[in-house]
Amino acid sequence: MGNNNIFENENVKLRLINLEYDYKKKFASNNSKEIKEAKAEFETEVRRIYKEETNQTLPEEIEIYTSKELIKKSNQKDKSIKESGYDGTAIYIKDSQNQIEQLHIISEGSADNEDWAYNFFGLFLGIDSSQYRATREFTKEAKKRAGNSDELHTYALGHSLANNNQVMVQLIDGEFDEVYGINGAQVSVNHLLQADKDLLDAMINKFDVLNTKGLENVPKEDLKKAITKYYSDKGVTANVTQRISKDDPLYGASGKADFITFGDVNMTDTNTSVKGIRNIMDGIPDEDVRSIQTFLQKYKGDYEKDGLNGFIKAASGIDIDLIEEVKNTDGALKKVSVLFENFDDVKQMYGRIKEELPSFLGFLHTLLGNSGPVVDQLAENGYIDETQKKVIKKELTNMNASMRGIESRYEHFIDHLKHGQFTQALKDVGEIVDYVKSILSSIDTLDKETKDALKLIVDGHSIVQMLNALSKEKGFSYKGSDIFFTGKSGSGETIQVNISSAVRIYQNGMKIVEDMEDAISSYQKVYSREIDEDFIDKKQAITTAIHHMEENPSHYAFDLQFRLAAGFSHTFDKLEKISVHESFHTGALPDNDGIVAELKKQTTEKRDFIKNIRESIEKLFEKEKMISQLFDFQP
Repeated sequence: MGNNNIFENENVKLRLINLEYDYKKKFASNNSKEIKEAKAEFETEVRRIYKEETNQTLPEEIEIYTSKELIKKSNQKDKSIKESGYDGTAIYIKDSQNQIEQLHIISEGSADNEDWAYNFFGLFLGIDSSQYRATREFTKEAKKRAGNSDELHTYALGHSLANNNQVMVQLIDGEFDEVYGINGAQVSVNHLLQADKDLLDAMINKFDVLNTKGLENVPKEDLKKAITKYYSDKGVTANVTQRISKDDPLYGASGKADFITFGDVNMTDTNTSVKGIRNIMDGIPDEDVRSIQTFLQKYKGDYEKDGLNGFIKAASGIDIDLIEEVKNTDGALKKVSVLFENFDDVKQMYGRIKEELPSFLGFLHTLLGNSGPVVDQLAENGYIDETQKKVIKKELTNMNASMRGIESRYEHFIDHLKHGQFTQALKDVGEIVDYVKSILSSIDTLDKETKDALKLIVDGHSIVQMLNALSKEKGFSYKGSDIFFTGKSGSGETIQVNISSAVRIYQNGMKIVEDMEDAISSYQKVYSREIDEDFIDKKQAITTAIHHMEENPSHYAFDLQFRLAAGFSHTFDKLEKISVHESFHTGALPDNDGIVAELKKQTTEKRDFIKNIRESIEKLFEKEKMISQLFDFQP
């Protein structure tokens, strides 16, 4: 084999990436014993997956490193790196006899809300490099832990956001010998320019501009081609490979936002019942996408800090909470009191509304202006049915009506401010808030109606769906971290068997049977020692004492027992003979031989039952010689 990628089998790559997600919480533990157990369990699962897919065994020497131990606990790492939300696991494999020394870095993708927030604001808007830097630091620290020899080969594996991070580490720092990504978030132009100062300088020189601002005037396609050539000439893109589902939402969006897809890309249709969202996204004009990007980028911090209300307050100037407080206060005098207490806030809000609301309305116009074609295409692509389409369009109509209402009240608001009618202006803002709340209510309804569609879209991002698509012609499939084989019963009925689970049942069952046999053997030894052998020992001791008495009666002439038996009138008589009539009995004991025989019978029945499970599965898949070996495999 040499030092070629030991995980070159694509299904192994995919299953290891998927497996790593399962250990996020376990590897986050602060208990060293739990971490040690989790690492041992993870290694066992890695070995099992490799055996299931390749019918080969991994080298004996394997070490597991986690991002928590290498970067999150380090006092030398930047706070933004430790708090970036990055998680990763490294697998170090060494086999000196076969010249194998490899480090496999598995970085986690979008697994929780924090990652998806980063996806949207950091990835799509190109303004955050924290997880890229965390990936780079973890890779470097893992290399140090592994010894960082000249023979060490380093491979990157990642899904979703992790692909974005690992590709950037490869482009900027060249840390990997190979990079493999599944349904990866692609790299945006802005993100690269922000993270790679050398690239920025090269592009500024190439296009003869003064700064980053000047690059905004360069045609996007020209800039993307120049960046692609820059990294190609640098020699860091040749060993980047990506597997992408046509149904993946990130692929659907990657035609926009000035993304660049690096490496050799292999496309797969993972769900033939839908058509993906690429043509939906492609139907949205580039200028609208950039307009939405620019607007959202401005209010990223407000959304992260205070949620949707914080975003609306910053983007439109409307303080919903303040207006609700005034509206919900009973009595004119109390309302005046609230206004007086918050006079400065109200005054500032008036200024912000006047300044910010027009651009907020422009943002809504852009979103709603593209919504109709998007909904039509969602139905065309199989994500929603006609009933859902009607409900969604109804809510979009309501949102448009609310938007026009906001525009109308805004004109009145400006007029009232112009004429110093501040109380009337406040009423205008109150009506605007009602329209905004109506929009939020429609968003809630849209969320419910598009729930199934969103699930279908998100499923296109799944690793397991990709595994099943790649393996459907091979007679096996996947669910979670398990592999399923499909066969035919004697009657011709299709049967699907969870081979991973069957092997676990067999091996765990046989271990239980072996433990039972050991327990029976221990019981027999204890019984023999404590009952049989002890009885023999004590019988022998008594027999020896009897023989001594019979052979030496004079020694017992003054023994109290004999004196009492003979009576005190014979105190000075000579004791010439002792004759003992012995009989040895034990207390009532259970039929030990019967007990042992019954226990062994039960054990044999259990062993036969477990073997029958194995034999039935092997018979069902008799052509799959590997299955028999899986049952015997010990990680």
